Amino acid sequence: MKDLTKVTFFLNPRLHEDLRIRIHYDGFKNQSEFFRACVISYLEKTEEFMAFIDMYKQSEKLQSKANIKKTIKLREDGKDLMKKLGITDEEMENIFDLIEEEIPEL
Repeated sequence: MKDLTKVTFFLNPRLHEDLRIRIHYDGFKNQSEFFRACVISYLEKTEEFMAFIDMYKQSEKLQSKANIKKTIKLREDGKDLMKKLGITDEEMENIFDLIEEEIPEL
């Protein structure tokens, strides 16, 4: 637990109770496991999670429909470019590993 950071936020007690029930129902060991899965999915930009984020941004009017469409298009263009260049996820990880070795302070 040395290299971990604690993330906290406030939640309505009823929502918290419902969340705990849902997390247990879906087989997560605890809330931490659930939130780690969400954070990882968000950072890795998994298609399903990003579709949820786009839907949420639209329903809560966090961004205009035009900006959301532009973001979706940029993600698709990025994936297409990676395919055209033949860069796989594994190769991308290797690139980041090499950069980390060369410049550890990043």
